[in-house]
Amino acid sequence: MNTLARVLAAVDFSRPSRNAFDFALALARSHRAELVAVHAVPLDETFDRHGKERLALKADLRRLADAAQVPFAYRVQQGDPAEIVLLHALSIDPDVIVVGSHQRSGLARLRVGSVSERIVTRTRMPVLVVPAGARPNPAGAFRHVAVAVGDPSGAAVERGLQVASEATERVTLLHAVPGYSSGVPPHLYRYGLVEYEGRQLLDARRALKRAVPAERRSRATIHTRILRGDTTTQLDRAVETIGADVLVVGVPRRGIVANALFGSTAARLLKMTDIPLLAVPVAGPRPRTVPAIERQTAAVRHAVLSRAM
Repeated sequence: MNTLARVLAAVDFSRPSRNAFDFALALARSHRAELVAVHAVPLDETFDRHGKERLALKADLRRLADAAQVPFAYRVQQGDPAEIVLLHALSIDPDVIVVGSHQRSGLARLRVGSVSERIVTRTRMPVLVVPAGARPNPAGAFRHVAVAVGDPSGAAVERGLQVASEATERVTLLHAVPGYSSGVPPHLYRYGLVEYEGRQLLDARRALKRAVPAERRSRATIHTRILRGDTTTQLDRAVETIGADVLVVGVPRRGIVANALFGSTAARLLKMTDIPLLAVPVAGPRPRTVPAIERQTAAVRHAVLSRAM
């Protein structure tokens, strides 16, 4: 498994940004990677405003990087923060982008459009989103890596194992089996649903077995767990129960409209989880045509009603 070679961290004067930099530095140190910090000056302020503060921040970050023996570069540019981060990501091609996320509560947790969410939906590179209160382990970035297994490409599992360093002790692969909610009357539940549930669990076990690589760089032990119920809720509960300190989730690339709606599991988890989330872009499934969906739905309905008669 390849290690990380270059880490990009989005920085500013905020506390969440500093937490994100600490994680980026820990990743770079544990993987002996280069660390590039990108500071965007907002368009609504002149470039020379806070110039002295930026120089002080640059010196402080360089001091930390030198102490960790991490190669360090600092870039500053004026513009929209998300656009600047994406621009520099295209320029230097990092293995991971690290951004901070402000802790939200109440209705604010339901809003989208933050810098971190815009970066996640628009980049083709993994993005580590660090909540405001998260802190890296002094001995290494992550001790326990949890990975949501779901995309057929295995990209999330591959990236999850990639962020695991020599300090990582455990990797847990999680596979969520959705709960059941439909318009089928309760007296028809016994027709085929038990067999369907059994096939789902069997498929989940097979997916977890395939996800475990034959060879890996990390010496961490790998555990597997099947979750049943709402995917987002169960993943959020599982990482808290097992004590994971990062959750890796695939983000399907579904097009401009889907990205604007940002309705993926990763998007919902960003508003729920209190640990860093590594969002990994994956190729989404090829969409079916409407007639094909209608034919499949009609076939299932006919099969259920036929067995009920």
